[in-house]
Amino acid sequence: MSDFEQKYYEYSGFWEEGVLEDKENRQRIDTTINLIPKDVRSLLDAGCGNGVFLNALAQRKPFIDLHGFDRSLDALKYVKVPRTVGDVTDIQIPDKTYDCVSCLEVVEHIPYPYYRKALSELARVSKKYLLISVPYNEDLLHDSNQCPACKSRFNANLHFRSYDVNTFTKSFEEFGFTCNEYKLEGPRRIYKFHKQYVNLFYPSHAKQWKAPICVVCGYEEKPAETVTLPAGDKKVPIEELQLQERSFKSMITAIPKLLWPKETKHYWIIGIFERKG
Repeated sequence: MSDFEQKYYEYSGFWEEGVLEDKENRQRIDTTINLIPKDVRSLLDAGCGNGVFLNALAQRKPFIDLHGFDRSLDALKYVKVPRTVGDVTDIQIPDKTYDCVSCLEVVEHIPYPYYRKALSELARVSKKYLLISVPYNEDLLHDSNQCPACKSRFNANLHFRSYDVNTFTKSFEEFGFTCNEYKLEGPRRIYKFHKQYVNLFYPSHAKQWKAPICVVCGYEEKPAETVTLPAGDKKVPIEELQLQERSFKSMITAIPKLLWPKETKHYWIIGIFERKG
C-alpha cells in the first residue's frame, strides 16, 4: 500500500462518530447480525473500521467474544471492543481461531496482487463461518473521480472490483467455503439507465473531485476557493456557484425526471459462508 493510500484511509471524515449510522446502514447492520449462526461464540471482524458493526453486535449479542482489527489508527479510536492494528492480507492469528470471521465492505478495496491472499487469510483464521458484505453490481467507472492536479481518474471509494450474485457466492469456494445464504440490502429507486441519464444531463460527474486525497500524486482537498463575479468585486465560494448550477440543471431536467422510468436496485450483498465438512 502506498503512503498516499495509507493517508486516504486515515481521513477522519470516514470514521468520526455518526458516520455510517444513517437509516440504510443501520438496516445493513441489522441484516448482517441476523445472518450470524446461533452456534457462533467468537467473532473476528477484519477491517472493522470505526466499529459500527462490532459496537452494535456487542449490544445485541454480548455472549459472543468479539475482536476487531483495522489498518487505520483513526478508525480504531471508535471501536468499543478489543481491537488491534492489522492488515487483512497478513492476519497475525493462528488457524481456525474464531468461529466466525467477518469482513464487511473491505475486500472490494484490496488491490489485485493481494486479493487472493486476503481471501485465503480470512478463510484460514475462521473455524467455521465467514460473514462477508460488498457493494452489489457497482458501476466502478460511474463512481470514478478525477484528480484536479495530475488528472488521474480512479474510483472515489477506492473500490477495485464489482460483484454480482455469481462472483460473490463463489468467491470462497477454492478455500473450502460454500455460501449458505445471502441477502440484498440497501434498496433504492433510481432512474432506469441511470448511467446514461447522468452522462446526458451531468456529463462532468465522472471528473468531479470526490476523494480526500489523490492516491496517485498525493494532492489533498484544499479549503473552499472563491471567485470574483463579473458584475463587481464580491467574492463567492465556488461551492455556492456549483450549487446554483446544479439548481439550474434541476429545473431543466424536472420534466424528464417526471417521465423517466425508475427501477429498484440494491447497494449491498451480504452472505454467510460455511466451511465444507
